[in-house]
Amino acid sequence: MSYRAVGWLAVAGLVAGALVGPTIGTASAASFNGAIWTSLSDGTSVNANIYANKGDVYLNGGPQNCGNGNGLPDGNYYFQVTDPSGATLLSSDAIKFRQVQVVNGVISGVSGAGNHVEGTSGCNGGTPVRLLPYDDTPNSGGEYSVDLAPTGEVEACAGFDADSTTLNFVKDCSVASKNDNFKVGAQPSAPPSAPPSQPPSNPPSNPPSTPPSNPPSNPPSNPPSNPPSNPPSEQPTGGVEAETGVPGTTPPPTDTVSTGSSSSDGTRAILFAIAGLIAVALILTPAPAARRRR
Repeated sequence: MSYRAVGWLAVAGLVAGALVGPTIGTASAASFNGAIWTSLSDGTSVNANIYANKGDVYLNGGPQNCGNGNGLPDGNYYFQVTDPSGATLLSSDAIKFRQVQVVNGVISGVSGAGNHVEGTSGCNGGTPVRLLPYDDTPNSGGEYSVDLAPTGEVEACAGFDADSTTLNFVKDCSVASKNDNFKVGAQPSAPPSAPPSQPPSNPPSNPPSTPPSNPPSNPPSNPPSNPPSNPPSEQPTGGVEAETGVPGTTPPPTDTVSTGSSSSDGTRAILFAIAGLIAVALILTPAPAARRRR
């Protein structure tokens, strides 16, 4: 009878593992307060998050409301630049060089081995840090994304290496992070403000007294003399916010949290299926007859 007892114990263990184990194994990363922004080197307000050059973009621990909102938790953080989806890492230097510190709720320059260029202090008392170097985005609208995550969580990622230039902590790890998007490139030019001001230069002075016997063989020789010189340029694609200026309230948190719910459900289903198969086998297998002792 021992094998049947072991079998039922296995069924009980699988059921317990399905109910408890996956929940523990896929606990999501905790979120944190505050928000990140991009700005110019002096921390001033940005113009619709659009910059002329990649070197103009600095990481700012705003928002730039001079203390009228929740700040980031003090500590050390890593940052990275990606395409808008977060799938393609664009930061080209080692992650150890992309380290900043937060003091009194705002980014206050680099920390640790961080070596990026620092800007000047703005009204919130912080010191923004330049995002360069990073590669050009594959996004056709010139859009980028920047993420910030605590150093402790990033360094807990499997295979973390401070010298790595390929670790994408948003894609490869389950870490809490803050995010902001920006664009690099000229703003779209304005469409023409008025239609052409001059009609065709040589309209007929008098209408013909009789209709022509044959239709004209050539189209009019004088099209409009001043058509619009520059048609409206194409509006860039992407989802960057409108002009941020100097916001008066803190935007909602932009945490990136991985819950792992799909994998949990799949694991539970597999464990329940195995437990069911073992239980059916035990039920259908007749118990051996007990031997009588003499």
